[in-house]
Amino acid sequence: MNENNKRLFFGLSLEAPWPTSYPKGRIIQETMRHITLAFLGNFSFSKLEKELDHFPKPAFKIGPVGETSQVLFLPKGHKPRVVAHEISWLVDGERIEMLHKNVLDWLEKLDYPVDRRPLLSHVTIARAPFENKEWEEAFEELPIFVSGIHLYESLGNLHYKSIWEYSLIPCFEELEHTADVAFQVCGTSFHDLYIHGALALSFSYPPFLTFLEEEKISDFEQLVRLLNVMITKCDAQMGCPFKAVSYHGNFREDKENGLLYWEMIVDV
Repeated sequence: MNENNKRLFFGLSLEAPWPTSYPKGRIIQETMRHITLAFLGNFSFSKLEKELDHFPKPAFKIGPVGETSQVLFLPKGHKPRVVAHEISWLVDGERIEMLHKNVLDWLEKLDYPVDRRPLLSHVTIARAPFENKEWEEAFEELPIFVSGIHLYESLGNLHYKSIWEYSLIPCFEELEHTADVAFQVCGTSFHDLYIHGALALSFSYPPFLTFLEEEKISDFEQLVRLLNVMITKCDAQMGCPFKAVSYHGNFREDKENGLLYWEMIVDV
């Protein structure tokens, strides 16, 4: 094999409040968990590297967000080799599917073999050997977001190395704050800020995301009020580590890039 050949694939890197322990299995490290967009196999990296400036740009600037919805054992059948969590997207699910299609079209034009099966959004957590029942009982829904688009090299033994990245704006980042908890939340609309604010809180307390409801949001005050409604409902049903979201966080608009930034201050 040519020394420049690498085992290559394109994927979406992911962030989630992963559990600290899992049932038996060969566990994929947190930093290596991803959604595969397109698997290439063994090819020359230097040849592909020359084409990366023309990689199809996604229709989203901010990393899409979702939640793990169920445990999967793949391939489906008698002897699955992989434990995965399926992802249900809260925003940009259709745009992820479009990115998948555009990446396959681009690779096909470059004469790479592609797999045209529909994208199954899932993240592999472990490989065999494992016990299905143990993983089914341990499953919990978690908030999750895409942190970047990568060209990965598979190094073997469940290790992957990013050798190229297309950066995305994070939907939220935690900020240092003197008294309370604070996040910088980014979106393209007040609806985005509502979803992304709820996701930020659910990273600290995953059950919080179950109180998210589909809402039409037209202004900043409605955004804060609805997050506080979530907190009230959560506290009434199971207890909540948050007291309230403040109306006093800084808010700014980046009109040039069509982005909204909000300093979400949370009383704990």
